[in-house]
Amino acid sequence: MSFPPHIERVLTAYGIRPDTKAALYDLYLSLGGEVLEVFADVADGVTAATMLEPDDTLTLKEQVVERYLTRNHPRWLEGLPTASLWHPRAAEGRASGAAVPLGPLPEVARRIAGDGQPVPDGILILGRNAHFGGRAETISFDVVARELADAIAIGKAAGQQHTIPGSVGETSGTFDSAHNVALLWEVQPNVYKPAGERNRAIAKLYRKHRNWHLVTLASAIDWLAAQRTATFILRGDALAATHEVNPEKPVSEAIAAMHDRTVEQVVRAFGATLEAPDDTDEMLLLDTCVMNHALRKHVLVNGAAAAMWKLMIPAP
Repeated sequence: MSFPPHIERVLTAYGIRPDTKAALYDLYLSLGGEVLEVFADVADGVTAATMLEPDDTLTLKEQVVERYLTRNHPRWLEGLPTASLWHPRAAEGRASGAAVPLGPLPEVARRIAGDGQPVPDGILILGRNAHFGGRAETISFDVVARELADAIAIGKAAGQQHTIPGSVGETSGTFDSAHNVALLWEVQPNVYKPAGERNRAIAKLYRKHRNWHLVTLASAIDWLAAQRTATFILRGDALAATHEVNPEKPVSEAIAAMHDRTVEQVVRAFGATLEAPDDTDEMLLLDTCVMNHALRKHVLVNGAAAAMWKLMIPAP
């Protein structure tokens, strides 16, 4: 794959090195045309574009995030949807997903943290095909900080930054609308917990938003329940089989246990239960797009009940 011809001609005319062009293209796949605008500003600040190296592209993402939030955060405050930051890679940089404000946090999300615990003050955003990596049919739920300056600080902090910038953490999954089936497979921090010098600049913000995991998962379940969706949630001990890509950074038992505690706490707040999927559920799941290749392989070998729960919410 390469840039569209009209972009390729411009970069070649300016003498951009092949290795720099490759690094830029990888960012373009994930973040779209704004990367090129920021890169053009960088190129204007050097004596010759031929001097630019791959390392010169490393700061582009931060600048894209700041521009993205400056442009879109006011629209979210007005309840208006926008394009997502992350682009589906299959679209090769030419199309984005969507970031859709959902209004106030659902009541269950506001009370789930418990007395004396902070609830993130922000904008609840539904991401559609807006997850880093570009996997199709993804959904994500973020609470973006209400003040633009706070959102930018969080969006530029060190971390995974998988979904909508300005959110400390998110709940993500896959939604097969044709079958009305969803699988929630991630309750993931976007930024690392401040420790020492790491993310010191957002330490106070992080404390205010520290219950992001409860609020985003509750919001995801609430939204899916409103769609009358058959909802499944990944078990903690299946996180490694689903997500682990680097053997040197395994999914720890502590992370798996924390995932399960979060799920159980949120489900209990809904008065719901978690049940093992039966054979009919497994056949349904295998007929949908909600599982990635690694999880599908795991389910085929071990069964759906070994990998996930089925969420059962009582009728109102």
